[in-house]
Amino acid sequence: MSVFNDEIVSERNQRPSFNGRTILRAYFMRDGQYVPLDNTQVSSVMLFPKTANLSPNTLLNSSGLVTDDVASNAVWRWTLGGWEDYQNGVPDSPIPDFLQASDYSTEIGPSTSSIFEVDDGRLAVILDGTIDGTSVLRDGVTIISANAQLSGEPAAEYIDVWTVKLCAGCEWQTFINNTIFFQNNAVLLTEPLLFSTRERLYNKRIEVGSIEKLKIGTELTIENKNIDDSIKNVLKDGLITSGTVQIIRYNESNKSQPAWVPIHVFDSVDEVVEITSDNTFLFTFDTTSESPGTYSIQVKYGILDETRLSPLMYFTIV
Repeated sequence: MSVFNDEIVSERNQRPSFNGRTILRAYFMRDGQYVPLDNTQVSSVMLFPKTANLSPNTLLNSSGLVTDDVASNAVWRWTLGGWEDYQNGVPDSPIPDFLQASDYSTEIGPSTSSIFEVDDGRLAVILDGTIDGTSVLRDGVTIISANAQLSGEPAAEYIDVWTVKLCAGCEWQTFINNTIFFQNNAVLLTEPLLFSTRERLYNKRIEVGSIEKLKIGTELTIENKNIDDSIKNVLKDGLITSGTVQIIRYNESNKSQPAWVPIHVFDSVDEVVEITSDNTFLFTFDTTSESPGTYSIQVKYGILDETRLSPLMYFTIV
């Protein structure tokens, strides 16, 4: 599981349920860098059942774009925030634009049908099957409930189709991704869940002046002997729901200075910690203003009703 504006959501690779909140992310890269996209370069995101669209030829016209007939059969559609009012000529409507993560709400409103800009080249949409939200297709047809659209075939594979321009003067392009919704991601246990965790920092040596992702792998072990392995695998995919880190710099030479100084603290407002599907924490660490020496990182995360703190894990900036 992941957290988006303090709300728990399922990633596409964490066995999402059709009647939960699923975040579908897209990372746009070119020449080894994320491609910044503005509100003139993103058209829409549409969700289709894969069984009815097994090849791009069933979706796209000769220009490589989703046809009007196909678009009218989308399960869900997301576009820029404020698009409907702007298209309908509502007075004083702002130009449609991305929503930010801080705009996300679990109530019916723009969050159910808008595209979020997480960072440069990193976009996301959220399919919320817990509420009767609304989505408007290209032809103006309103879809009332994502849950109702998916409930006929809840455990099935879908495709999300992103239509964007990767540069201001480029042609529109479509990108197609897969996601599967599951019915069997809920389990019933007859005894309290017992588990242990172990963390490991993969970065041990970082060059000063670099900007690097610190990678902290988390090994999660279910200790109940009476739980089947298949259930253990389901549980491992979604137990960790949030993460935050603290980084400490150690003073090894100047005795007039404190022995250690925190340079990133837990729950900092400018701190973004990502969690991969295999429970690896990622934190982007900018060393351009740091000095060579010994540092440590500690991760704090939520798992069920507990808060876990890892040991201090040391690394060196050289």
